[in-house]
Amino acid sequence: MLDVEQVAVAKERVLVIDDDAANHAKLCRILTDAGYRATSASTAAQARARLAEAPFDLMLCDVQLGGVSGLGLVEHVLAHHPHIAAVIVSGLDDVVLADRALAIGACGYLVKPFDANDVLRSVTSAVSRRRHDLDAEAVLRDSREEMVRRLSTAIEARDPSTAAHIDQMRGYCGAIARELGLPTDHCELIHTASAMHDVGKIGTPDDILLKPGTLTAPERAAMQQHAEIGYHILVGSRSELLQLAAVIALTHHERFDGSGYPRGLAGHAIPLEGRIAAVADVFDALTRDRVYRPRFSREDAVEMLEQGRGSHFDPYVLDALLAVLERGLAAGAASTTRRSPPAPTSAASAQPRR
Repeated sequence: MLDVEQVAVAKERVLVIDDDAANHAKLCRILTDAGYRATSASTAAQARARLAEAPFDLMLCDVQLGGVSGLGLVEHVLAHHPHIAAVIVSGLDDVVLADRALAIGACGYLVKPFDANDVLRSVTSAVSRRRHDLDAEAVLRDSREEMVRRLSTAIEARDPSTAAHIDQMRGYCGAIARELGLPTDHCELIHTASAMHDVGKIGTPDDILLKPGTLTAPERAAMQQHAEIGYHILVGSRSELLQLAAVIALTHHERFDGSGYPRGLAGHAIPLEGRIAAVADVFDALTRDRVYRPRFSREDAVEMLEQGRGSHFDPYVLDALLAVLERGLAAGAASTTRRSPPAPTSAASAQPRR
């Protein structure tokens, strides 16, 4: 007899993946009778198609699918749909196999033959565990955002124009990362960490940071120290977020040809996150009013970025930004209202004074 509590919570969408027609039908019947919304797939290809069509809360996947590893499929799905709970179904009561299933992120291991109570216990346990994990992730995200806000506030207090730049720049960073096909979790991490790229400006004197005129050579050298200052503020933490933020703070002014600062790194010696931040930072800065010049239109800013292709910017990352702009994927659109000085003679002459 089924637990009333098990039936009461049964409303999630479940994808059942099994190439055995009898097992497939039995699982779907048990789940449907308990109130779950069950959808079926008999191959890995069908499973991927179902996942592309609609969201699911849970998947039950046989360990073997006509020669294809169910574990491999689950690992692939969880990498692209991390909110889904997964239960591996197997005819082997094998501790090693069960451990492998849990290691790739499955929330349960169901052994054949099974009855309705076995299935529902596994399903409710997996859903509960996934909810707990998602709640924990939400708390972590909130903590990250709070930490970013507090660090960013220190900069905003020095330069109020920085707040809007931080929000827009990290929006571009996240969008570029997604365009490049990076894992979802890492895209989110880049989006959050990039907000701290200029935290080192807390060490830049006000008369330099807010100077409306051209910087002298010593003043420019002092301004450029913010990359190292930011790195030393953030480095050494156990937090993955702060570790990445330290890398971005240090490398977002490096140039693809090695002419940047502070370390003169070139090409792929510059971490990808730094190359992403470099493109996003310059584009947003060009399309924003600064104390030393009015903004450029989006079209002129794109032209300036193109002039830096392969010298200042990684062409691969630059193309990703252009694709983002073309499809309007970044958070908020840069203004196309031109309030700029005469068009510059070179990209270098128009680069943000940082």
